[in-house]
Amino acid sequence: MSDKNKILTVLVYLVLILPPINNLSEAQVLMDSSLYSVDSFSDKILRNTVDKQLSTHIFNTRLNYNYRLSGLFAGLDENFSSTVIKSTEKNIKDEQYLRFLIQYKFNNYIKTGILFYNNLYRDSRPLSINKTNVTHTSFYVGSRLWEKLDITAFGGKSTNSQIDETDEGIIYGGEINLAPTNINEFILSSFMKYQNEDISPRKNAIRYVKFDLNNELDNLINQISFNYSEQRRDFYFKADSITSSEFGINNNIQTRKESNYHISDRLTFAQLNSPLKFELAGKLSWKQVERSTRYVSALNISGSSFDSEIGEMNLELGANVDYTTETLKSTLRFTYSERDENHKPRAIEGLSQIIFNQREKTESLKNNFSKIANVSFSTLYKITTNDLLTFNLYHRKLQYDTPSPDNYDDRDELLSTAALTYLKKLSRIFAAFINLEGTFNKTVYIFSQRSSNNNVQRILKFGTGGIIESGKFRSVNTAEVSANYTVFDYEKLNPNYKSFSYRHLMLKDSTLTNVWKNLNFFVTSYVKYSEQGDFNWDNFSASPVRFLTEFYAEPKLILNIEGFNIGFGIRYFLLDTYNYTAGLQKKLASTYKSVGPIASARYIISDKIDFSFDGTYEFISSSNNYRKQINFNMYLNYRL
Repeated sequence: MSDKNKILTVLVYLVLILPPINNLSEAQVLMDSSLYSVDSFSDKILRNTVDKQLSTHIFNTRLNYNYRLSGLFAGLDENFSSTVIKSTEKNIKDEQYLRFLIQYKFNNYIKTGILFYNNLYRDSRPLSINKTNVTHTSFYVGSRLWEKLDITAFGGKSTNSQIDETDEGIIYGGEINLAPTNINEFILSSFMKYQNEDISPRKNAIRYVKFDLNNELDNLINQISFNYSEQRRDFYFKADSITSSEFGINNNIQTRKESNYHISDRLTFAQLNSPLKFELAGKLSWKQVERSTRYVSALNISGSSFDSEIGEMNLELGANVDYTTETLKSTLRFTYSERDENHKPRAIEGLSQIIFNQREKTESLKNNFSKIANVSFSTLYKITTNDLLTFNLYHRKLQYDTPSPDNYDDRDELLSTAALTYLKKLSRIFAAFINLEGTFNKTVYIFSQRSSNNNVQRILKFGTGGIIESGKFRSVNTAEVSANYTVFDYEKLNPNYKSFSYRHLMLKDSTLTNVWKNLNFFVTSYVKYSEQGDFNWDNFSASPVRFLTEFYAEPKLILNIEGFNIGFGIRYFLLDTYNYTAGLQKKLASTYKSVGPIASARYIISDKIDFSFDGTYEFISSSNNYRKQINFNMYLNYRL
């Protein structure tokens, strides 16, 4: 790649600002994969990670391994994570996922095996559910009826523990997997799962069905998807004294059942050798959540005693138009979505209707209906081989309504952003850019009870910078000024809301140069001045309240020797905070300073082992406080 192309590529990466677009993406469903598939053991890796940030320590181990011998297969998948937080009290949270599978494949049509599955969760904090352990041991038989269709039936023993209650029972079910299959010019794929876990007095269940249908004509691609999922989970929780005495139990049982349906369609039209591409997408989904409590005493009714239902319907529509040539790339996008959410309680037998009506009114406060529309346009125009222009525009409208007459959260929100960037290659080793960005955000609450929150936010940013790249020297320098003005509509009526301004100037530098052979010097630094104050939009005047100065520098020497990369340096950070006194005089209010050595290491041993370490040892002083702090991250990957 030429120096010219390198610099233009870096510039695009640094300053091209793409607007946030809400894609019509499908939610991940944890139940949509098979525990009995050998494909999930395809990796052979051992990874250990240790991370310490402030008072939080995280330890993680991941192991994935498999062994094949003729028709015999053995796979192990284990993920263990431990989080230790050292504060006033030491909190420890452990999570482990373990799956071990042994399978024998008699031929291309019949296979059988044993699966051991364990999921452990422990938390030292006094939570309602701070200890669970689920263990399944199951035997399964799989059959391939034809080349693309696999059916698996399984059954075994399940042991499930929660808050010192252990239940045992059977687990059974089946799976059907249809790999992508061509049926009359349509590509059909499907996955179905049926699972019951009977661990009396609790029951857990999974139902999952998914169909994907794709059709490709000369210029048109049509992708249709249907998904249905249902999951039931029973949980123990501590019973209150009245319920415990009335029903003779220590722990009550809560059942949560969640059902999801969605159907989506995506049409893509792209003609060969044409710069135009069109895409239309739509998705309709429903969700139903039911929560019920097994034992309810009419003598002790509270808000949590009522069973409840939550219904949600979503509609998503989207359209994209792309135009691409050698010198121009433009995209116009539009998305529209609606969401309707409803909450309602279930009546308790023998309970006064007046109490139920009160609960029904409380639940109705959560009902809401929202509409969101997004429009965006982005373009990149290569004026000449040395000139590049980018423009991005984004507009978002939110309408949020609540049907309850006692909920005053109804509001409209409007957000608009625009950014323009010009890149110029001035010489073989130097390029410069200039960037202008503006944001307008307005929030309006419909009812007077919340209208004191009505505000308008205006943000303007201007940036410029340059890149010098020659041989073994590379330096990126940027400067940015920004102004943020937030104005409340009714601040004169409510002293708790005050219009304010925030302005800053930032200068940044990042430089890498070769000192001698395999020894490089890298430094990154910035200085930032910012001011906060009360603001009057009518007079466009500000009364400064606080002023901050920041300085950050991190010089480091990096040595590269035969796959081994090691770096040593110093990190320095200084933050001074000033308050304004009468006469607009600045007075130092506080100082925060952090300084200390830093180290990093990277080591790649062939294509099997790689090691990484990053650490800092900080000496921190702030006001009358002084402390030392170690932060580091370390991992080791071993590909087996």
